[in-house]
Amino acid sequence: MPAATVDSVLADIGKRRFAPLYFLCGEETYFIDRIAHEIEQNALSDAERAFNQTILYGKDTTAQQIVETAGRLPLMAERQLVIVREAQALSLKENDEALLLRYIRNPAVSTVLVFAWKHGKPDGRKSFAKEIQKHAVYVESKPLYENQVIPWIREWLAAKKLKIDDYAATLLVESAGTDLTKIANELEKICIQPPAGGLVKAEHIAKYVGISKEFNVFEYSKAIRLRHVAHAQQIANYFKANPRNGPFVLILSTLYADFTRLYQIHLMKNASDKELAAAAGINPYFLKDYKAAAVHYRPADIERAFHLLREYDLRYKGVESSNNISEGELLRELTYRLLH
Repeated sequence: MPAATVDSVLADIGKRRFAPLYFLCGEETYFIDRIAHEIEQNALSDAERAFNQTILYGKDTTAQQIVETAGRLPLMAERQLVIVREAQALSLKENDEALLLRYIRNPAVSTVLVFAWKHGKPDGRKSFAKEIQKHAVYVESKPLYENQVIPWIREWLAAKKLKIDDYAATLLVESAGTDLTKIANELEKICIQPPAGGLVKAEHIAKYVGISKEFNVFEYSKAIRLRHVAHAQQIANYFKANPRNGPFVLILSTLYADFTRLYQIHLMKNASDKELAAAAGINPYFLKDYKAAAVHYRPADIERAFHLLREYDLRYKGVESSNNISEGELLRELTYRLLH
């Protein structure tokens, strides 16, 4: 059976078309949880769940328990549902694997058996992985690339009849990273009291996600790019007092990415805006800002910035530093040297 997509499986669940066997695996846990949740919500009615739904956990169950539970007949219902959460913790010795394989090859048609195998997938060289892909609805949930996260946020909000502006979306990704579960949890907070007009803005991210609109890594990097000396120093001072809000490693990686984009703009100065945005990995909404920043940094200035970032990365790691200097002081030094 060919691997299924998240969208195709969700579409079938929405139409109440269920397979006897699902195997959900991969590094991105959000989609695994989403599919398992939708199956749980739709496979049985509220009245049927009491006698026909079983939740098992990999570390607390055995292959024999799974097979015996899945082999039972439903009680006063069309089907029963068995979900094995944290299936990656299952003990799969040779006898256990053989027992599961017999069931996988001939699953009970009146049971919906779901394996939720997180943070990876079974060894593809082994028969268990090959047989599960052959006989189950198999979904491998892969992490989104960074440039796919903001479009995903827009789709998530569109389902709630909401929109988000570019700055707010970037601020959210900067705060939550690319962890979709974390992002969805933050968006749920905003949806409790949807913004007037249906547009999520930076102030909503600041209010509900708990980050500062003015003092964050994104704003700091922007101040460095545009050589807004006073504002960059102000944010650096804030990070010194609140180190959790501005991790030094995150600041260095953000600055490195920004200076790389500025260097790309110099290399492609005759390219169209569309070509430039694509090559530099810049959201077209922010391209004007980066082009303005490129005026403040010649290629030689950018190369100097790269040397400074490397120097302070090593000093942060204690490689080229004789003093026990704090992250906040390192950042204040780096800020001054980048801007002067």
